[in-house]
Amino acid sequence: MLSANTIWIAFGCYMLFLVAVAAYVTLKDRRNKAKGSLLTASVPWPVLVMTYIASLMSTWVFFAGPGAYYRGGLGYWISEMSYIALFPIIAHFTMNKVWVVNQQKGGTLVTPADFYYERFKSPALRTILGIIFLVSSVPYVTSTLVAIAQAAQYATDGAINYRMAVIVVGLIMTIFVCIGGMKSAAMADTVQGLLFIAMLWVIVIACLIVGFGGSLSTALDTLWEETPEFFSYPGPSGWTPYAGRFGYPFSCAIGWTIMLPHVFVRSGYFGDNMKTQRKLSFLTPVLQAIVWTGTMMIGLIGLALVNNLSSSESELIIPYMVKNFVLSFNPTLASILMVGFFVGSAAVGLSTANAFLGVSSAIVSSDIIKNTLHVKVPEKRETTVNRAIIVVIGLVSTVLAIDPPDLIFTLIMFSIAIVMPLFSVLVFGLYWKRATKQAAIVSSIVGTVLVLMTYFVWNIGNTWYGAIGLLGSTITMVVVSLVTKQPESDSAPFFATLEAGMNRFYKKTEK
Repeated sequence: MLSANTIWIAFGCYMLFLVAVAAYVTLKDRRNKAKGSLLTASVPWPVLVMTYIASLMSTWVFFAGPGAYYRGGLGYWISEMSYIALFPIIAHFTMNKVWVVNQQKGGTLVTPADFYYERFKSPALRTILGIIFLVSSVPYVTSTLVAIAQAAQYATDGAINYRMAVIVVGLIMTIFVCIGGMKSAAMADTVQGLLFIAMLWVIVIACLIVGFGGSLSTALDTLWEETPEFFSYPGPSGWTPYAGRFGYPFSCAIGWTIMLPHVFVRSGYFGDNMKTQRKLSFLTPVLQAIVWTGTMMIGLIGLALVNNLSSSESELIIPYMVKNFVLSFNPTLASILMVGFFVGSAAVGLSTANAFLGVSSAIVSSDIIKNTLHVKVPEKRETTVNRAIIVVIGLVSTVLAIDPPDLIFTLIMFSIAIVMPLFSVLVFGLYWKRATKQAAIVSSIVGTVLVLMTYFVWNIGNTWYGAIGLLGSTITMVVVSLVTKQPESDSAPFFATLEAGMNRFYKKTEK
């Protein structure tokens, strides 16, 4: 539909914008002699909220999400809304306390495993968690490259080779993170987050006008007559059975919004004050509901227009509607929407990939090189080493993206599932002084093994995701803690730090 030149020009303009942001933030920090590193940031609430949202949305917004609603129906959307509402509660009892501890430590925590080490004082646990968090990062970065390359290929009717698109996007993405780091990525997310939300709803409204004269009731009537399964479980494709109705929202409420490493550091380390943390807790569900509802509307309209797409085709429902319905209605509008679809896909994909690359680099440099292998990197070379790590991880993700699974959804959900068991370690570590490092180690291993068996042995990963692993890690955490002991001196400083921080920040904000 579009020429290859049009797509590359659009992508080039977008990347120039991102590089300009990275260069601006870097130069500003140098002029102000701001302290920090490539891998850390402290930002006000508007930037934190938008970088969190942009990092969270990923390729779900334009690919996996519409396809999931196309296959799962209205019940799937209800599942989404149920876990979004839980975010303020979960964040209040977990991530706000993580933030308090980090502030008391002078903002020195960089990786998720850093926080666990503060509580349990176990080098072995730090290494195990570092590996698990790193394993969750690569599939997610891979999914973004797959989505952007598919968007380019589909928008140009194959004029852009998929593999070439993966390689070009992967290299540019890696260069951007190397230039700017965490803070520039956060600033870029603030702008591009608003961009992709606006573009999402433009696509929704345009397709509704073209397909049904702008009448949502007409689209719903069509679904009621032709695909009534949309309005009930297990959905049009029988895709959300009883296990999925529990496993999916439960996994997302914990794995997606809290435990993925890039959102862990954003919600736990990035806020510049307690007001920022509270804004994040209460604004995030509102923005998520806006985005998720727009994504559901695309699946709804697409299913009302055509109800026989395969699973992999349903993840491309946006460009499908543009090509097969909008193009005949208004070619100019179709071209604008297709460019918008591609740029929007690039925006959400790269924001998430940038976040993952940054935190993955921190995991390798801090958790593995520094604290596991005990290799001391001179301070002057830390940034160079971090950039080298980003390059390696970016290249690995690029290679994996060349031959991906059929569904982007599969990559995303596996990343979510693999980190879910670590949530029980976090909660028990915060609230149970009796919890031991031995229990944390065994619990992390047992939970991870159960998730892997769920996917690769029992073949129920597509419905239970990480729920079984979380259950196993929770039970293990309790049992092993009761039969093992750890010196109180290991955890006493942590709880003293937490208590001092709670008195400092909560009493101050209450006044």
